[in-house]
Amino acid sequence: MPRTPVAQLSINANLRRQPFLLREKSITTTRSGSDLVRFVLADRSGSIPAVMFDTASYLYDSLEPGQGVEISGRVEDFRGSLQIKVEHITPADLGDLSDYVPVATRPIEEMKQELDGLLAGIRQPDLKRLLRAIFGDQALYDGFCRAPAAKFFHHACLGGLLEHTLAVARLVDTAAWLYPEMDRDLAMTLALLHDLGKIRAYDHQSFDLTHEGALLGHLYMTASTVERTLEGLEDFDQELARLVIHGLLAHHGRLEHGSPVVPMTLEAIVTHQADNMDANARGAIDHLARADIETEAFTGWSDMHETRLYRYGYGDSNNRSR
Repeated sequence: MPRTPVAQLSINANLRRQPFLLREKSITTTRSGSDLVRFVLADRSGSIPAVMFDTASYLYDSLEPGQGVEISGRVEDFRGSLQIKVEHITPADLGDLSDYVPVATRPIEEMKQELDGLLAGIRQPDLKRLLRAIFGDQALYDGFCRAPAAKFFHHACLGGLLEHTLAVARLVDTAAWLYPEMDRDLAMTLALLHDLGKIRAYDHQSFDLTHEGALLGHLYMTASTVERTLEGLEDFDQELARLVIHGLLAHHGRLEHGSPVVPMTLEAIVTHQADNMDANARGAIDHLARADIETEAFTGWSDMHETRLYRYGYGDSNNRSR
Protein backbone atom coordinates (compact mmCIF):
# COMPACT_ATOMS: atom_id res chain seq x y z
CA MET A 1 0.00 0.00 0.00
CA PRO A 2 1.52 3.39 -1.00
CA ARG A 3 2.60 5.63 1.85
CA THR A 4 0.38 8.68 2.40
CA PRO A 5 2.33 11.74 3.62
CA VAL A 6 1.20 13.19 6.95
CA ALA A 7 0.14 16.43 5.26
CA GLN A 8 -2.29 14.48 3.04
CA LEU A 9 -3.95 12.39 5.75
CA SER A 10 -7.69 12.92 6.11
CA ILE A 11 -10.44 11.91 8.52
CA ASN A 12 -11.51 8.25 8.28
CA ALA A 13 -8.46 7.25 6.25
CA ASN A 14 -7.49 3.65 6.96
CA LEU A 15 -3.78 2.97 7.39
CA ARG A 16 -2.25 -0.45 6.81
CA ARG A 17 1.41 -0.83 7.79
CA GLN A 18 2.07 2.84 7.10
CA PRO A 19 5.68 3.80 7.94
CA PHE A 20 6.40 6.82 10.17
CA LEU A 21 9.23 8.22 12.22
CA LEU A 22 8.39 7.96 15.91
CA ARG A 23 9.09 11.41 17.36
CA GLU A 24 7.63 11.05 20.88
CA LYS A 25 5.94 8.51 23.14
CA SER A 26 4.31 8.68 26.57
CA ILE A 27 1.98 6.49 28.62
CA THR A 28 -0.81 7.41 31.03
CA THR A 29 -3.62 5.58 32.81
CA THR A 30 -7.25 6.31 31.95
CA ARG A 31 -10.01 6.71 34.54
CA SER A 32 -11.01 3.10 33.93
CA GLY A 33 -7.50 1.95 34.80
CA SER A 34 -6.37 0.96 31.30
CA ASP A 35 -3.15 2.15 29.67
CA LEU A 36 -3.26 4.94 27.10
CA VAL A 37 -0.17 5.44 24.97
CA ARG A 38 0.35 8.68 23.08
CA PHE A 39 2.70 8.97 20.12
CA VAL A 40 3.83 11.74 17.83
CA LEU A 41 4.40 10.32 14.36
CA ALA A 42 6.12 12.18 11.56
CA ASP A 43 7.45 12.25 8.07
CA ARG A 44 9.01 15.02 6.03
CA SER A 45 5.65 16.71 5.44
CA GLY A 46 4.69 17.12 9.11
CA SER A 47 3.68 15.34 12.30
CA ILE A 48 0.46 13.94 13.76
CA PRO A 49 -0.50 12.70 17.24
CA ALA A 50 -1.62 9.12 17.73
CA VAL A 51 -3.17 7.10 20.56
CA MET A 52 -3.26 3.42 21.40
CA PHE A 53 -5.18 1.73 24.21
CA ASP A 54 -4.08 -1.23 26.32
CA THR A 55 -0.61 -1.50 24.82
CA ALA A 56 1.50 -4.36 26.12
CA SER A 57 4.37 -3.06 28.25
CA TYR A 58 6.97 -5.03 26.29
CA LEU A 59 5.78 -3.41 23.06
CA TYR A 60 5.90 0.08 24.57
CA ASP A 61 9.40 -0.55 25.90
CA SER A 62 10.60 -1.73 22.48
CA LEU A 63 9.76 1.59 20.84
CA GLU A 64 12.23 4.46 21.01
CA PRO A 65 11.83 8.02 19.70
CA GLY A 66 13.96 8.49 16.61
CA GLN A 67 13.26 5.02 15.21
CA GLY A 68 10.94 3.94 12.44
CA VAL A 69 7.59 2.27 13.06
CA GLU A 70 4.82 0.77 10.96
CA ILE A 71 1.28 1.74 11.93
CA SER A 72 -2.10 0.19 11.22
CA GLY A 73 -5.13 2.17 12.31
CA ARG A 74 -7.57 4.91 11.41
CA VAL A 75 -7.36 8.71 11.18
CA GLU A 76 -10.01 10.40 13.33
CA ASP A 77 -11.02 13.84 14.53
CA PHE A 78 -10.13 14.73 18.09
CA ARG A 79 -11.22 18.16 19.32
CA GLY A 80 -10.90 19.68 15.88
CA SER A 81 -7.54 18.14 14.98
CA LEU A 82 -6.50 14.94 13.28
CA GLN A 83 -5.06 12.04 15.24
CA ILE A 84 -4.48 8.38 14.50
CA LYS A 85 -6.17 5.67 16.54
CA VAL A 86 -3.56 2.94 16.41
CA GLU A 87 -4.56 -0.70 16.20
CA HIS A 88 -1.09 -2.16 15.63
CA ILE A 89 2.46 -0.79 15.81
CA THR A 90 5.82 -2.45 15.17
CA PRO A 91 9.41 -1.19 14.83
CA ALA A 92 10.50 -0.73 11.21
CA ASP A 93 13.58 0.17 9.18
CA LEU A 94 12.80 3.39 7.32
CA GLY A 95 15.80 3.38 5.02
CA ASP A 96 16.35 6.91 3.69
CA LEU A 97 15.52 9.26 6.57
CA SER A 98 15.16 12.24 4.23
CA ASP A 99 11.60 11.04 3.54
CA TYR A 100 10.72 11.15 7.24
CA VAL A 101 12.38 14.23 8.70
CA PRO A 102 12.36 17.80 7.43
CA VAL A 103 15.47 18.79 5.50
CA ALA A 104 17.09 22.17 4.99
CA THR A 105 15.75 24.40 2.24
CA ARG A 106 19.14 24.36 0.53
CA PRO A 107 21.08 21.28 -0.66
CA ILE A 108 23.62 20.24 1.97
CA GLU A 109 26.45 19.86 -0.56
CA GLU A 110 25.85 23.41 -1.77
CA MET A 111 25.95 24.68 1.81
CA LYS A 112 29.16 22.74 2.51
CA GLN A 113 30.83 24.58 -0.33
CA GLU A 114 29.72 27.91 1.12
CA LEU A 115 30.96 26.92 4.58
CA ASP A 116 34.33 25.92 3.16
CA GLY A 117 34.55 29.27 1.38
CA LEU A 118 33.79 31.21 4.56
CA LEU A 119 36.39 29.24 6.50
CA ALA A 120 38.97 29.93 3.81
CA GLY A 121 38.15 33.66 3.98
CA ILE A 122 39.31 34.09 7.60
CA ARG A 123 42.69 35.83 7.46
CA GLN A 124 43.64 36.35 11.13
CA PRO A 125 46.24 33.58 11.71
CA ASP A 126 45.12 32.45 15.16
CA LEU A 127 41.43 32.40 14.25
CA LYS A 128 42.25 30.50 11.05
CA ARG A 129 44.15 27.93 13.16
CA LEU A 130 41.21 27.61 15.55
CA LEU A 131 38.66 27.05 12.80
CA ARG A 132 40.93 24.62 10.97
CA ALA A 133 41.43 22.61 14.16
CA ILE A 134 37.68 22.40 14.82
CA PHE A 135 36.28 21.81 11.34
CA GLY A 136 39.27 19.69 10.35
CA ASP A 137 37.80 16.97 12.57
CA GLN A 138 35.89 15.00 9.93
CA ALA A 139 33.39 13.46 12.34
CA LEU A 140 32.60 16.89 13.80
CA TYR A 141 32.37 18.44 10.33
CA ASP A 142 29.96 15.74 9.12
CA GLY A 143 27.83 16.06 12.26
CA PHE A 144 27.77 19.85 11.92
CA CYS A 145 26.46 19.56 8.37
CA ARG A 146 23.60 17.20 9.29
CA ALA A 147 22.50 18.34 12.77
CA PRO A 148 19.23 20.21 13.41
CA ALA A 149 19.40 23.67 14.97
CA ALA A 150 16.37 23.09 17.23
CA LYS A 151 13.53 20.69 17.91
CA PHE A 152 10.63 22.99 17.00
CA PHE A 153 11.17 26.71 16.70
CA HIS A 154 13.59 27.21 13.80
CA HIS A 155 15.70 25.11 11.44
CA ALA A 156 14.32 21.89 12.97
CA CYS A 157 15.55 19.78 10.08
CA LEU A 158 18.49 17.80 8.78
CA GLY A 159 21.12 20.36 7.83
CA GLY A 160 19.34 22.99 9.90
CA LEU A 161 22.39 23.85 12.00
CA LEU A 162 24.48 24.43 8.88
CA GLU A 163 21.73 26.46 7.20
CA HIS A 164 21.26 28.62 10.30
CA THR A 165 25.01 29.11 10.77
CA LEU A 166 25.49 30.25 7.18
CA ALA A 167 22.60 32.71 7.48
CA VAL A 168 24.07 34.17 10.67
CA ALA A 169 27.47 34.41 8.99
CA ARG A 170 25.97 36.24 5.99
CA LEU A 171 24.25 38.73 8.30
CA VAL A 172 27.50 39.28 10.23
CA ASP A 173 29.41 39.77 6.98
CA THR A 174 26.91 42.44 5.95
CA ALA A 175 27.31 44.10 9.35
CA ALA A 176 31.09 44.14 8.85
CA TRP A 177 30.56 46.20 5.70
CA LEU A 178 28.18 48.56 7.52
CA TYR A 179 30.38 48.89 10.61
CA PRO A 180 34.04 48.90 9.56
CA GLU A 181 35.00 49.44 13.22
CA MET A 182 34.10 45.80 13.84
CA ASP A 183 36.70 43.03 13.67
CA ARG A 184 35.23 41.02 10.81
CA ASP A 185 37.33 37.89 11.35
CA LEU A 186 36.43 37.72 15.03
CA ALA A 187 32.72 38.26 14.37
CA MET A 188 32.70 35.71 11.53
CA THR A 189 34.44 33.19 13.79
CA LEU A 190 31.73 33.71 16.41
CA ALA A 191 29.04 33.29 13.76
CA LEU A 192 30.55 30.05 12.49
CA LEU A 193 31.05 28.56 15.96
CA HIS A 194 28.17 30.00 18.00
CA ASP A 195 25.96 26.86 17.93
CA LEU A 196 28.69 24.23 17.65
CA GLY A 197 27.41 22.44 20.77
CA LYS A 198 24.14 21.61 19.04
CA ILE A 199 25.93 18.78 17.24
CA ARG A 200 25.77 16.87 20.52
CA ALA A 201 22.85 18.66 22.15
CA TYR A 202 20.22 17.35 19.70
CA ASP A 203 19.55 13.86 18.43
CA HIS A 204 19.91 13.90 14.66
CA GLN A 205 16.80 11.75 14.05
CA SER A 206 14.26 12.62 16.73
CA PHE A 207 15.57 16.20 17.15
CA ASP A 208 15.06 15.72 20.89
CA LEU A 209 17.57 17.10 23.35
CA THR A 210 20.11 14.47 24.28
CA HIS A 211 20.76 13.83 27.97
CA GLU A 212 23.96 15.82 27.59
CA GLY A 213 22.14 18.66 25.86
CA ALA A 214 19.46 18.82 28.54
CA LEU A 215 21.92 18.69 31.43
CA LEU A 216 24.60 21.04 30.08
CA GLY A 217 23.00 23.23 27.41
CA HIS A 218 24.47 23.99 24.02
CA LEU A 219 26.10 27.28 25.03
CA TYR A 220 28.31 25.54 27.58
CA MET A 221 28.93 22.65 25.20
CA THR A 222 30.00 25.09 22.48
CA ALA A 223 32.30 27.10 24.74
CA SER A 224 33.88 24.04 26.35
CA THR A 225 34.60 22.43 22.96
CA VAL A 226 36.23 25.61 21.69
CA GLU A 227 38.14 26.13 24.94
CA ARG A 228 39.58 22.60 24.78
CA THR A 229 40.66 23.25 21.21
CA LEU A 230 42.28 26.55 22.20
CA GLU A 231 44.28 24.80 24.92
CA GLY A 232 45.87 22.62 22.25
CA LEU A 233 46.95 25.54 20.06
CA GLU A 234 50.41 26.80 21.00
CA ASP A 235 50.97 30.54 21.45
CA PHE A 236 47.35 31.43 20.74
CA ASP A 237 46.72 35.08 21.64
CA GLN A 238 45.08 34.93 25.08
CA GLU A 239 43.12 38.17 24.71
CA LEU A 240 41.69 36.92 21.44
CA ALA A 241 40.82 33.59 23.10
CA ARG A 242 38.87 35.45 25.81
CA LEU A 243 36.99 37.44 23.18
CA VAL A 244 36.01 34.27 21.35
CA ILE A 245 34.77 32.48 24.47
CA HIS A 246 32.93 35.61 25.63
CA GLY A 247 31.12 35.98 22.30
CA LEU A 248 30.06 32.34 22.34
CA LEU A 249 28.72 32.50 25.90
CA ALA A 250 26.96 35.81 25.25
CA HIS A 251 25.25 35.00 21.96
CA HIS A 252 21.77 34.54 23.51
CA GLY A 253 22.01 38.14 24.58
CA ARG A 254 20.30 38.05 27.98
CA LEU A 255 20.77 36.13 31.21
CA GLU A 256 17.14 34.98 31.20
CA HIS A 257 17.66 33.54 27.72
CA GLY A 258 20.48 31.29 28.86
CA SER A 259 23.60 33.38 28.38
CA PRO A 260 25.76 33.53 31.54
CA VAL A 261 26.99 36.97 30.42
CA VAL A 262 25.53 39.69 28.21
CA PRO A 263 27.40 40.81 25.07
CA MET A 264 30.15 43.28 26.00
CA THR A 265 31.98 43.64 22.68
CA LEU A 266 30.82 44.95 19.32
CA GLU A 267 31.46 41.55 17.74
CA ALA A 268 29.44 39.74 20.41
CA ILE A 269 26.57 42.23 20.06
CA VAL A 270 26.43 41.82 16.28
CA THR A 271 26.63 38.02 16.50
CA HIS A 272 23.78 37.94 19.02
CA GLN A 273 21.59 40.17 16.88
CA ALA A 274 22.33 38.17 13.72
CA ASP A 275 21.54 34.91 15.51
CA ASN A 276 18.32 36.33 16.90
CA MET A 277 17.25 37.77 13.56
CA ASP A 278 17.73 34.57 11.61
CA ALA A 279 16.13 32.37 14.28
CA ASN A 280 13.05 34.61 14.53
CA ALA A 281 12.68 35.14 10.79
CA ARG A 282 13.04 31.45 9.93
CA GLY A 283 10.78 30.55 12.85
CA ALA A 284 8.12 32.88 11.44
CA ILE A 285 8.50 31.44 7.94
CA ASP A 286 8.14 27.89 9.25
CA HIS A 287 5.17 28.80 11.47
CA LEU A 288 3.39 30.49 8.58
CA ALA A 289 4.04 27.48 6.35
CA ARG A 290 2.42 25.14 8.88
CA ALA A 291 -0.77 27.20 9.03
CA ASP A 292 -3.90 26.62 6.94
CA ILE A 293 -3.70 29.49 4.45
CA GLU A 294 -7.13 28.75 2.97
CA THR A 295 -9.24 29.44 6.06
CA GLU A 296 -7.54 31.90 8.40
CA ALA A 297 -5.82 35.26 8.11
CA PHE A 298 -4.03 34.72 11.42
CA THR A 299 -2.04 31.67 12.41
CA GLY A 300 -2.40 29.85 15.69
CA TRP A 301 -0.34 31.06 18.63
CA SER A 302 3.42 31.13 18.07
CA ASP A 303 5.27 30.45 21.32
CA MET A 304 8.47 31.71 19.72
CA HIS A 305 7.00 35.11 18.81
CA GLU A 306 4.46 35.28 21.67
CA THR A 307 1.66 36.22 19.31
CA ARG A 308 -0.30 35.03 16.32
CA LEU A 309 1.20 35.87 12.94
CA TYR A 310 -0.73 37.63 10.21
CA ARG A 311 -0.64 36.45 6.60
CA TYR A 312 -1.27 39.65 4.72
CA GLY A 313 -3.05 39.03 1.42
CA TYR A 314 -3.74 35.43 2.50
CA GLY A 315 -5.47 33.39 -0.19
CA ASP A 316 -4.38 35.85 -2.88
CA SER A 317 -0.67 35.69 -3.73
CA ASN A 318 -1.12 38.71 -6.03
CA ASN A 319 -1.62 40.90 -2.97
CA ARG A 320 1.90 40.18 -1.68
CA SER A 321 4.63 42.62 -2.52
CA ARG A 322 7.82 41.17 -3.94
